[in-house]
Amino acid sequence: MIKVNIRWYRTIRMKVVAVVVVSCILVLGSLSAYNTISEQKQLTADLQKLARVTSQRLSRHLIGPMWDLDKDLVESTLEAEMLEENIHAIVVWDEGAKRVFAARERGASGRLVASNGAIAGDLIKSADAVNNGSKAIGEVAVFVSKQELNRQLTESTISSVITLVALIIVMAIVMTIVMNQIIVGPITRLAKHADDISHGDLKQNIIPESNDEIGQLAEAFHRMQTSLRVAFKRIYKKARSA
Repeated sequence: MIKVNIRWYRTIRMKVVAVVVVSCILVLGSLSAYNTISEQKQLTADLQKLARVTSQRLSRHLIGPMWDLDKDLVESTLEAEMLEENIHAIVVWDEGAKRVFAARERGASGRLVASNGAIAGDLIKSADAVNNGSKAIGEVAVFVSKQELNRQLTESTISSVITLVALIIVMAIVMTIVMNQIIVGPITRLAKHADDISHGDLKQNIIPESNDEIGQLAEAFHRMQTSLRVAFKRIYKKARSA
């Protein structure tokens, strides 16, 4: 049999595996991106709710301390609310929001420190007025950090990438094994039979191994072999009788 060297990247096996892998990357990648976007929206909504609920609660709890101008009680209330680690800062302004009455901010180390009220960064803000009856006596603003959101999204993305890579590797291995069993192996054997027949060996035992297209191809090779045998016998008889 004449052996034809086929580069590994041109084999049927690699072409089919490449198509399956690319398809999986597109489908699973799209699903992963959709899940990440959905998770981001959900986490953002949760943080917005946290900021909104906290500011509304403080707008009620600070009525007495603000009316009494009890700054120590206001600051202790802010510190109690900031036990929730996602809250980055809380600022309370006096009547008309002209002056910062009290403010607490989370420092770089995570410790609570006094603040001048100038809060900057990629934060979620919710503000509510502090009203004593119909009279506005101040305003409170809650700033929620997106650090936890970004951390969870990063972990989710890394997990999705690892899962995607693992699935692709497993699928490529399985596809290679399956391709060898049901396509590459039978075709290689048929190619050997065809090459032997081309060299005049008509005693090949070609048996269809399956009831699919490759089985039909093997059956066609078998009929061709039988026809060649009959033709050669007729030629041999005519040669002997001549």
